[in-house]
Amino acid sequence: MEHNARQRITRQAETAIANRQWSRLRFIGNRFERAGCYRDCWLALTQASEATTRHQLPIWPGPAVNCGGVLVLPTTRDLGDELRILRFVGDLKAHVDRVVVLSDPRLHPLLKRSFPGVVCCDTSEIPDNAELSHMAAQERLAYWFGSDQQQIQNAFRPLTAPVTAGQSPKGIGISWFSKSRNKTLPAVEDWASVLKSIRQPLQSLQYLEKPARIRTLRELSGQRIRSSQPIDQMVDLDGFAGQVARVRGVLTISNTTAHLAGALGVPCVVVLDNGSITNWPDQGETTPLYPSTRLIRRGSDDWATTLRRGWRTLRSLIPPQ
Repeated sequence: MEHNARQRITRQAETAIANRQWSRLRFIGNRFERAGCYRDCWLALTQASEATTRHQLPIWPGPAVNCGGVLVLPTTRDLGDELRILRFVGDLKAHVDRVVVLSDPRLHPLLKRSFPGVVCCDTSEIPDNAELSHMAAQERLAYWFGSDQQQIQNAFRPLTAPVTAGQSPKGIGISWFSKSRNKTLPAVEDWASVLKSIRQPLQSLQYLEKPARIRTLRELSGQRIRSSQPIDQMVDLDGFAGQVARVRGVLTISNTTAHLAGALGVPCVVVLDNGSITNWPDQGETTPLYPSTRLIRRGSDDWATTLRRGWRTLRSLIPPQ
């Protein structure tokens, strides 16, 4: 980010804090993140979270100070944002005796498996004997343990999905549809033209498969695409994590599938339209938050050409069998 642009966003953050405009501050934090200014991003977002919580505990001052127990607050953003930074719970656990995480309940099994000894619960279920001395926003953990791109890359530890005994990763996972009207996406016909050339089993990682026209995609591509059912990723996120972990690679649009694959360390290519897209970096094909993920932007190509570039990139990421 250019120095003047960074200063401008910093002033916007200071104004939002002074006026207690927490929703505005989250928007500004997202701008910092897309520009790769991670320390500024985490610092802005911690204040949005910690200033609006009902919990009355001192703010965790960082790993240099001995603390008994830390309450990790719920994120003020969406599930993808939470998946990006929950890895830092493990870093926190290495520095304090007790960690209680208030996260999306769908993430609890995944977090407990990934970080043994961490308690995951709802606000009303915090154990009486938790002996919590401090609280911290999820982004405050990122502030201390992932303040720049190099630190974030070095600190990456994949979340642990449920494992099926004797089953090794197989095939390619795909997700092609979103009910959001704010996304410009490839058509089913574009996906079908690319899937025709893939000589590996295909696993749908798509929610709402019927509205997503999976039957049409099968017919146009001539491929037997395995359904994601009976797992409902909107409800059973742990089961969905197991599904993602059982494929060799993922080709997807920007959605929960992309973030979960990235957090699990599964090779993944995310196909993006031009311009700023959620919290993916504005520039480049990589993100330090997900080392095994690549971003393919449409540029001046049509969608079918973009998807073919995405598939070639994914093949280069997948280890040989």
